[in-house]
Amino acid sequence: MILNEIAVRNYGVYRGSHRAVLTPTHGKPVVLFGGLNGGGKTTLLDAFQLALYGPKSRLSNRGRLGYKDYLKQCINRAARTGDWAEVQLDFIKVLNGVSTQFAVTRSWRDGPKGIVEELSVSLNGTPSSQFTEHWDEIVDTYLPSSISHLFFFDGEQIAALAEQSSAAGILSTAVNSLLGLDLVDRLKADLKAFERRKQTTALDSAAASQLKALGEERDGNDRLEESLVTQRGELTNELDRLRKALALHEAEFRTRGGVVFEKQQELQTQLKTLMAEKQVYEEQLRQLAAGALPLAMVIPQLQHAAQQAGAELAAQKAVVLVGELVQRDGGLVQKLCDLKLPKASIDQVAEYLADDRSERQRVAHCDIVLSPDEPAAASLRTLYDVTVPFCVQQAQALLANLDGVEERLARLEAELARVPEQDSVADVRARLRACQSQIDSKVAECDALNVRQEAAQRRTRELDDAIQRIADAGLNAHQAEDARVRTLKHSKKVRDTLDAFRSGVVKRHIATIESLVFDAFRALLRKKNLIHSLTINPDTFEVVLWQQAGMALPFDRLSAGERQLLATALLWGLARAAGRPIPTIIDTPLGRLDSSHRGRLVESYFPHASHQVILLSTDEEITGEYYNALQPYIGREYTLNHDDAIGGTSIQQGYFLNHETTV
Repeated sequence: MILNEIAVRNYGVYRGSHRAVLTPTHGKPVVLFGGLNGGGKTTLLDAFQLALYGPKSRLSNRGRLGYKDYLKQCINRAARTGDWAEVQLDFIKVLNGVSTQFAVTRSWRDGPKGIVEELSVSLNGTPSSQFTEHWDEIVDTYLPSSISHLFFFDGEQIAALAEQSSAAGILSTAVNSLLGLDLVDRLKADLKAFERRKQTTALDSAAASQLKALGEERDGNDRLEESLVTQRGELTNELDRLRKALALHEAEFRTRGGVVFEKQQELQTQLKTLMAEKQVYEEQLRQLAAGALPLAMVIPQLQHAAQQAGAELAAQKAVVLVGELVQRDGGLVQKLCDLKLPKASIDQVAEYLADDRSERQRVAHCDIVLSPDEPAAASLRTLYDVTVPFCVQQAQALLANLDGVEERLARLEAELARVPEQDSVADVRARLRACQSQIDSKVAECDALNVRQEAAQRRTRELDDAIQRIADAGLNAHQAEDARVRTLKHSKKVRDTLDAFRSGVVKRHIATIESLVFDAFRALLRKKNLIHSLTINPDTFEVVLWQQAGMALPFDRLSAGERQLLATALLWGLARAAGRPIPTIIDTPLGRLDSSHRGRLVESYFPHASHQVILLSTDEEITGEYYNALQPYIGREYTLNHDDAIGGTSIQQGYFLNHETTV
C-alpha cells in the first residue's frame, strides 16, 4: 500500500479544504509534517484512521463519545451550519495482481435529524457501490483495524508500551491480531455456547435449572467483561487526551520559565555551595600570598641572590683555606730543603704550590654584598629551587579551580536571573497540576478496572468449571443419548484442538517475532553490549531481556529513553512480522526522548521503518542536527500553519517556512 494523498475539509482545526500529496519520491521514503502544539498534527493522524475505519477508528480525543457525537464535535467551529466535513484518503493497492488506485471519502454534516454520514469508495476514479457497501470487511483484509496501531501511532502510545506492566497486554493483542487468533477465541466461545445448549437438554430438571442459572450468570459475566473492556478503552482514550494536554501545559510551563522556577531552591543551594567553594580557594590563595608566593615576581633577582650568596660563601672559605695553605706550603718546602733534595725539584714544587694558592686566592676575590652564613645561603637556594616553584604550581591550580567556579557561578546567576515571578507561572502551574491530578485519578480508575476485570475473568473460569462438572455428570447419566453425547464430546475435542492449535501457532511464530524485535532494538540501541538476547513468554507475552552472562535485565534497569527505544523496537518488529507493505505514520515521533536516543531514532529507525514514513513533528523535535541527518531521506515537507485570525489550520509546502528550527 502507498498513500498518495490526504485531503480534509472543515475537519477539526482545518477550516475549508486542504490536501497534501504523500507519494514518496525515489529513495526518499519520509514525508515530514511540522506543526506547533495544537496546530493539527494529531487531527491529521486521526484523519487517516477515520477515512479507513470510520466507527472502528482508534481516535485520540474521542473519549467516551459515541461515534456520531464525535463526528459532530469534529466539524470545524467556523464552518457554516449544514456545511459538510470530509476526510479523503487516496492510496494505491495491488488488487488481483493489478496496481489499483483507491479513493476513500468519508463525509458528514449536522442535519435536522442529527449527523448524516456518507461513505464513497472509488477504484481508478470510478465509484464502486460494491466496495462502498462492504468497505468495513474489505479494509480489514488489507489492514485490519486490530493491528493498525502498529503502523499509525504517537509518542504517548510508545510511552505506554515502554512500561512493562502494559507492554504484555499490548503485545498479546497485537500478536493475536497478527496471527488471526481472535477468530480462534471467538470460535471457542461459540462452541462453549453450543455445548451449554446441548447439555441443558440432556439433564434432569434440577440440573438443567442449575445449568441454566450458571449459563445466565456466565452470559452476564461475559457482558460485564465486555463492558469493562469498553470502559478501559474509553479510559485509555481519555488518558491519551489528558497526556496530550499535559504535554501542552508542560511545553507552556517550560516556555514561561517554569522549569527554572521549580528548580529555584535547588539553584540557590548550588549557588551557596559554589560561593563557599570560591571562598575556600580564595583563602588558600591568600595563605600562599602571605608566604613565599610573592617572590615569584622577582625570580631573576632571587636567582642572582642565591648565586651571590653561594659565591660569597665560597670566597670566605677560600680566604681561610689560602691562609692555612701558606703555612702548610712553607713547612713543606722547608722539609724538602732539610731532606737535601735537588734545588731544581724544590723550586718546581714551590712554584706548583704558589700557583695553587694564587688560583684559590682568585676565587677569594669577590665583592661582599650579602655576607651570608651557610644556613642563609642554603635557604636562598631552597627558595629558588623548591619553595617558590611549588607555591607557583599551587597558585596556578587554585586559580584554575577558581576560574571554573566563577564560570559556573556566572551561569548559575544568569539562570537565576531568568527565574520568572511566581504570578507569571501560577496559572499554567495550576493547570499542570490539575491535569496531572486528573491523570492520576484516571490511572487509579484503570487500576480499579483491572482488578474488576481480573475478578470477572476469575469468575468466568469458576463458572466454566461448574458448568463442565454438571455437564460431565449429565453425560455420565445419559449414556443412551449417543448422538448428543457424541456431539458434545466432539465439540470439546474441537475446543481442545483449538487450544493446542492456538498454543502451537504462538510458539511457532514467537521466535520470529523475538528475532525481529531484538534486531530492531539492537539497531536502535546505543549500548550494543547492553543485552545479549530477548525472549517473549508465549503464554503471558512478558518481554524478558537477557545479558551476556545469562542474567535477566529488569525493565527498571533501563533508562527512560532506552525503554522507549524498546517500545519502538516492539512496534517495528511486530510491523515487520505482519509481512504487509504498509506505511508508517508517527505523531510526535521524538516526544520525551533525550538527545542521544533521539539521534538513534533519526538515524536508524525513521529512514527504514517502512517504504513510506509520515512524521508529524513539533518545532522542538526534528530540528537542527536531527533535521540535517534525516534530510537525505525526506521526499516531501509540509507545515501545518494555524491562523488564529481565521480560526483554522492550513497545510503549506516546506518544513517550518521560516526555517528557524532547521538551522
